[in-house]
Amino acid sequence: MARPTGAGRLTQDFQGNDIEAGIGPESARMKVVRRYLQELDIELERLEAGPVAVTCIPDMANVAWPAKAIFGGLSRGDLEAAAERSPAGTVDPAGDTVALSFNCYVIQTPDYVALIDGGIGDSKERPHRPAWHRRETRFLDTLKAIGIAPEDVDIVINTHLHADHVGWNTRREGETWRPTFPNARYVVSEIELAHWTAVHEAEPFGTTLHGAFADSVLPIIRSVGFEPVASDAEVVPGLRLRPAPGHSPGMVVVSLSTEEGDVLFLADAVHHPLQLGDDSIACNFCGDPRQARATRAALLADAAAANTVLAPYHFPAPVFGRLEADAASFRFCPLEIEATGQPANKNAPTRRHPEEN
Repeated sequence: MARPTGAGRLTQDFQGNDIEAGIGPESARMKVVRRYLQELDIELERLEAGPVAVTCIPDMANVAWPAKAIFGGLSRGDLEAAAERSPAGTVDPAGDTVALSFNCYVIQTPDYVALIDGGIGDSKERPHRPAWHRRETRFLDTLKAIGIAPEDVDIVINTHLHADHVGWNTRREGETWRPTFPNARYVVSEIELAHWTAVHEAEPFGTTLHGAFADSVLPIIRSVGFEPVASDAEVVPGLRLRPAPGHSPGMVVVSLSTEEGDVLFLADAVHHPLQLGDDSIACNFCGDPRQARATRAALLADAAAANTVLAPYHFPAPVFGRLEADAASFRFCPLEIEATGQPANKNAPTRRHPEEN
């Protein structure tokens, strides 16, 4: 169970002032505040909804990924059409790339702090993913900048167990992988955990999930333990899982209910805005592309009908938005942003991802 916190838990607003979570004037609507942290050279977006705040912390931001390395069926013509309907700078037909980020989300409420997905992580051996290999970042410094120490996190939800979603489950201490968030409940779908455990047990070389099972999943199993739950479980009141199979057998998305409306954390149900305009575009990494397509279509239809705010895992900033119907498809419409400090996002990928097609 999450530790009782309530009044008395201190955090920081986006002006850097200490505040008590859940105390103070409440917004009449959801709003997004963008803050540039000059000392860390990172830009953060924070969704505020009454006493609830959701901060997006990209573990890797705005990378130009070779289009065919993620959407193998796309032609140059497809990319040109996608560029017309996608947010500016997210599709580059000339460079044959799409812009991707790897977004972890921190939920702060009066009662708990939750992390939705664990990114790529640091110091991981990922020789087949050069940009993920032996990284050293300031992710934990960024958490500290918004007032959160690793010990403050009550819940970690892994929407699925792919390597780019579990990296910060653990951090290296000497030669040992320890839970990064020692007081947290580590929550995962029981279907997902059982599937990858069986794959790992049948794999003699320990390379399951690019090695992530060995360094980011197994150490949790052997220490604090995962909390395997049903794919539609309510983790705490107002924070519920929803089945989203296809990309991975037991993947879930996460729904957060607030006083101002719902937020849906999309995991890998949608990888890029270009999929909103053409639901036939499948990701190379989906285990069951047909099921993934059906999952995506159902989630998007429901989100559009309910005017739900989406929090996508792989979209580059701006990340919080709603869907707008566009003929037989949708467009992603970011929420209005209040900026503080110097904006860091130049709306163009910062570097090319060294993945092979």
